[in-house]
Amino acid sequence: MFRRRKTLTILDKIKAALWPKKGFSRAINYLVQRVLRMPGSAYSLAAGFASGAAVSFTPFIGFHFLLAIALAAVIRGNILTALIGTAIGNPWTFPLILVMLHHIGAYFMPMLGIEAGDFFGFAELGQTSGFAELFLPMVIGGIITAPLSWPVFFALVYWLVTSWRKHRALRRQKKQLEKSSA
Repeated sequence: MFRRRKTLTILDKIKAALWPKKGFSRAINYLVQRVLRMPGSAYSLAAGFASGAAVSFTPFIGFHFLLAIALAAVIRGNILTALIGTAIGNPWTFPLILVMLHHIGAYFMPMLGIEAGDFFGFAELGQTSGFAELFLPMVIGGIITAPLSWPVFFALVYWLVTSWRKHRALRRQKKQLEKSSA
């Protein structure tokens, strides 16, 4: 009853998953409207979203939801907006984020006195580890960038929520005045 007339091929399904037919702007607009219409304080919504976005700037890709929930719970942010905030890290942005984390971590490692080969005792074994050379700089980069990204996303979402709620209250007030004068 509710099927397509022409079924999609596997290639069409993959294409639709990678690039939606109506574009990404519709999905982004939906998420923005979803966050703006949620009940709760502006602090709670903004802190939750910022937690999810900040966690996206860590190399722990499989654990972003769990880390976002934990961080939002600790700072009393909205857990649902924290999950929405993890959408900052997605298949399109992860390559950029991970390269940025690696470069930042590799830049700061000598300043911190850490060498990738020395870490975890691999230098004693006479070998270097791909884990230590790739993942460790990303962890250090994530430790640096996640706390820096949190206030940026918090301020942006807090401003959006408060300004939208003021606009909505004024619009409702205007409707009430028009209704009472008619």
